[in-house]
Amino acid sequence: MITKVAIRNFKSLRDVHVDLERFTVFVGPNASGKSSVLQALDLLCHAFRPANGMQPFGGVPMQGFGGAPGQGVEAELTQAVSRGSKDPVELAAEAGGAWYRYRTRSASAPQNPPHIAQTKWDGEGAGTAPALDSKNWKQWKPEQGRTTPLPLSVLLRLEASKLVQPAPAQPDPTVMAPDGTGLHSALASMTLNDPDSWQALQENLKRIIPTIRRLRHTKAAQMHQPTSVLFDTVGADSLPATQVSEGTLLVLGLLAALHASGRPNLILLDDLDRGLHPKAQKELITLLRGLLDTNPDLQIIASTHSPYMLDCMGVNEVRMTFLKDDGATVCAALTSHPKFPKWKDEMTPGEMWSLFGEKWVAEEVTA
Repeated sequence: MITKVAIRNFKSLRDVHVDLERFTVFVGPNASGKSSVLQALDLLCHAFRPANGMQPFGGVPMQGFGGAPGQGVEAELTQAVSRGSKDPVELAAEAGGAWYRYRTRSASAPQNPPHIAQTKWDGEGAGTAPALDSKNWKQWKPEQGRTTPLPLSVLLRLEASKLVQPAPAQPDPTVMAPDGTGLHSALASMTLNDPDSWQALQENLKRIIPTIRRLRHTKAAQMHQPTSVLFDTVGADSLPATQVSEGTLLVLGLLAALHASGRPNLILLDDLDRGLHPKAQKELITLLRGLLDTNPDLQIIASTHSPYMLDCMGVNEVRMTFLKDDGATVCAALTSHPKFPKWKDEMTPGEMWSLFGEKWVAEEVTA
């Protein structure tokens, strides 16, 4: 589990330090850095994946990346450098009492040869974020047979246009890509190879979308032709994916990832509330908490714009983001608001957000 993360010079995250819980939700205005935090965490975890190429969902490399640790990460980070900066991007996370850092080359020194700077810091005072430019960092080298020090992650950025496509576009038709490509073939594989997970997925889908009665698959007209999912609902049967709501598709894609074989330990969810009724949002949070209770190695970090979802969170699980006038993101825990002690027993997190807003974050962090 990742307990702390430090990010420097990545997009608008010029110098951000965040404490993380097993279930953490980021909330704030659009373009205030919420999604960037999730992306930075995913890139950092990817950089430290073992050389055997272990990937989410059965071994398929994530889109845009190769199988070796760090391959493709430096290019992604270099392209996402803060506006006008020539300093390197630095990402660091604490896991298991030690810090792990990934640092790109400095744009101001292009003559340096390419390198992947994976370093570790476990010296005195490792419980607090060490300076990213500290000399105490040492080169991290994976030991033979050891797993990665950071959790296996997946950043789910599901797209309805990908989720409706019946034809698999993945190298392995039994898995779904992080954007939802290959959903139908992945569910067909789950039906055949893991019927218990298939049944659990349908029950969880009905909890969140009560109008769904069951899911079925079309029959392939020819051998090797992909099947697609059909929805039997309270109002109609045999609806194709193109005729159900975006919210239903997004929930199905999320559940397909959570019930998949080889599920990662760190699930990063962008716009968790997208397309969902407030009651369905609360049911989804309840479902995710149940998964956390039954899977002690699982960590979920998400972003949302919904006060209804915040109402289901503990006050210690909410992180606020805001963009300062200079374009830099600032981030703080909801519990750090100066009036939190006064209102903690009177308001839910969603009510506090509605009352406090986010501008206070810039003042709190600057102070």
